[in-house]
Amino acid sequence: MNFKFTKIVSLSFLFLFLSCTTEDGIVKEISSAQFINKTYGSEKNQNYDIYLPKGRTANTPVIVLIHGGFWSQGDKSDMTTFVNLFLNNSSEYAIVNTNYRLAGATGNQHPAQINDISSLISELKSKQDEYIISRKYYFIGYSAGGHLALLYSYFTDTAKNVKAVCSLAGPTDFLDPAFTNSPNGAFQNIALNFLGLPLSGNESLYKNTSPISHIDEKSAPTLLLHGENDQLVFLSQSQRLLDKLNTFNVANQHTFYPNQGHDLSTIDLNEATNKIKTFFDLYK
Repeated sequence: MNFKFTKIVSLSFLFLFLSCTTEDGIVKEISSAQFINKTYGSEKNQNYDIYLPKGRTANTPVIVLIHGGFWSQGDKSDMTTFVNLFLNNSSEYAIVNTNYRLAGATGNQHPAQINDISSLISELKSKQDEYIISRKYYFIGYSAGGHLALLYSYFTDTAKNVKAVCSLAGPTDFLDPAFTNSPNGAFQNIALNFLGLPLSGNESLYKNTSPISHIDEKSAPTLLLHGENDQLVFLSQSQRLLDKLNTFNVANQHTFYPNQGHDLSTIDLNEATNKIKTFFDLYK
């Protein structure tokens, strides 16, 4: 047994116990807390909000929310509804709502966004004892945020700290013919802004940026929510991902909403939140 490691763990538990114990020896429950616009880097948009539940311990799991907006727009405030729903219905989880650098014509193309998610997780790990949370992460992303959630979980998270991931209408395969042959070219233009290079001659870049390219038998359990009438991120994106997950026997669930477009504007968010929580609870 590694004595140094054992000593560190013992001291960590002692610190946790003392932080919850008054001078007269009475154990006091840790109160809830929230911190807004904490930073994980020095650049604009490298910030996050964190909501910590009362009674948390070193085993408290962490939900990470990632907003959408074509990788070039949006803000963590777009996910406020989900924050509130999870705070009301998932008191055993800490909630992190993050921003990331936005891609534009002048810079911050890929991999800036996925690097920011990595920096965020490194920051959370470095403050694990301060926040009193675990290294068990559960990712939720909408649209471009769904892509980032999946890509981080399947490819970047070599430590396998992501225990489950949920994508709402997220792109999964940049080489899907539904994208590459689309007559309106909408997604091709969005991808060009995000990646900085056109598809022609850069197929390997588009492939490596696709979450579907990084699935194997150890990939995180995955929940997909998608509108059947999505005209921006076509339903085939989720269908193709499901096929690949099943090929590798990766645990997965999905809900495809009839008559719903990309914004999923009329789905029951309470029901969706409960669905996500129920799925995450399977892998706590």
